[in-house]
Amino acid sequence: MNLLGFIQLKTEMKNNKEKKKFTRDEWIILFLGTTLLFGVIARFFPGIQAGFPLNDGGMFLNMIRDLRASHYVLPAVTSYNNLNIPYAYPPFGFYSVRLLSDIFNLSEITLLRWLPPTVNTLSILAFYALASLLLVSRRRGAVAAIFYALTPGASAWFIMGGGVTRSFGSLFMLLALYWVYRLFRDGGKLELVLSTLFCSLTVLSHPEVGIHTAASCILLWVFYGRTRRTALYAFIVAIGTLVVSAPWWGSVLSYHGFAPFLSALNTGYHNTPKLRAMFSAITESQTVLPILVISRIVGIFWGLWKRKYFLAAWLILPYLVEPRSAPSIAFYPFCMLMALALTDALPAFVDYFRKDAALFPKPEFNERGWLNITLLLIMVYLFAETSLYGFKLVNTSLSLADRDAMAWIKQNTSSGSYFLPITGVQSPEIDPFVEWFPTLTERRSQTTIQGFEWLLGPKFYERYADFAEVQICKTAVCIAEWTKRTGINYQYIVLQKSGVDKKLLVSLDTAGEYKTVYSTKEVTIYSFQAP
Repeated sequence: MNLLGFIQLKTEMKNNKEKKKFTRDEWIILFLGTTLLFGVIARFFPGIQAGFPLNDGGMFLNMIRDLRASHYVLPAVTSYNNLNIPYAYPPFGFYSVRLLSDIFNLSEITLLRWLPPTVNTLSILAFYALASLLLVSRRRGAVAAIFYALTPGASAWFIMGGGVTRSFGSLFMLLALYWVYRLFRDGGKLELVLSTLFCSLTVLSHPEVGIHTAASCILLWVFYGRTRRTALYAFIVAIGTLVVSAPWWGSVLSYHGFAPFLSALNTGYHNTPKLRAMFSAITESQTVLPILVISRIVGIFWGLWKRKYFLAAWLILPYLVEPRSAPSIAFYPFCMLMALALTDALPAFVDYFRKDAALFPKPEFNERGWLNITLLLIMVYLFAETSLYGFKLVNTSLSLADRDAMAWIKQNTSSGSYFLPITGVQSPEIDPFVEWFPTLTERRSQTTIQGFEWLLGPKFYERYADFAEVQICKTAVCIAEWTKRTGINYQYIVLQKSGVDKKLLVSLDTAGEYKTVYSTKEVTIYSFQAP
């Protein structure tokens, strides 16, 4: 081979090598596409395994069915648990299920099982768009989307049956903030219209997310607005949101006045220690490797050093506004800060210690092979952790034995019967058995807390404590004393055996006023006749 041929060969090899390099757009498509694929699997796997909506959704199923009975007119009250609970919950999710069920002839339970993970999957794309804006980089946005899609437990509350409201709220909040940011930055009629639309849909989807969206929009204005023009835009969006959402809140006010809303405002976890809650969110780890903990800590310090003060402020804001739902909202800035840890802090650290920096100039982000491999390994690891978490979520769903027992109750007891479900779960708001019980049995449950947030106001937590107390009873005497103290009566006791103390079973079996009317390995039902 002559010299000319050798030079040509080297040139061709160099050109081929350059052709194999990812462009920035190709890099973004690769990682975002892989993220979506893993995110879809992680969100749909628990529902496939469970065969029923995860965790909650019973009250919402009743409210969806109420819309059929009212011919799509917003009812004054819901039929759930025979309590005349004000139909004050934002209804967008309920109308969506009702409409899809009627158009495509799908059961409401099927939609409660699959619609939340579908909507939550779409939120990955919405988050990517918002993160790309706030981080001023689509590649940073793609990395942030990896953390958003695959952090264990991050999507849990959005893919459950109750996620039919929460998932829409999350999606619309991300879209609202995206367009509000663009409105403050660019102005324009399109930005104004879409900002108003998505802010309105957020309010119509979930009560707490609506509050968080309003607070986050104010924070956006503080950091990216602060002009008379943007203040006018913000005012127009606020007024427009009130007008668009008026058919809902106006109907509720006409039926009940402000009482349901004032009652619900008294049921948030406002006494939760804020600093402790934020510290817990930062230090929450995985099973094996503390990747997320390290990324969160590095991201926070890097963001502050680089003066990304908006993300730090947005991290704190949810805990000041509504502590109960704060972790799910704070997760947005968390993911963006973690992206900064990987895309900026880690390469900067490596470059600082590189030798011969002048001879070997820093490559583009997408050309850093070691960093791409690191991201892929993190993605695979987080997917594995998320999948393991998904197995845990399957156990939050009602078992077939639970559903069979409730079907027996519906068929074999009178419609006016009062039941005392006891499961051993001391947090009634996260107990799927007692939450689904009134819907699947069409009977009154005396330990179901859902719905009381719209009725009891400050007394809500008194009732909450009562329901929690009876769950730890170990004897029939304990239940009798609880009944006498609270004035809560019943004709049947339903025991979910896996959670209750075995002493309670023995005590009820030997007490003369209780008679076993249904019993399986998982559930026992006693009829009660007061002496």
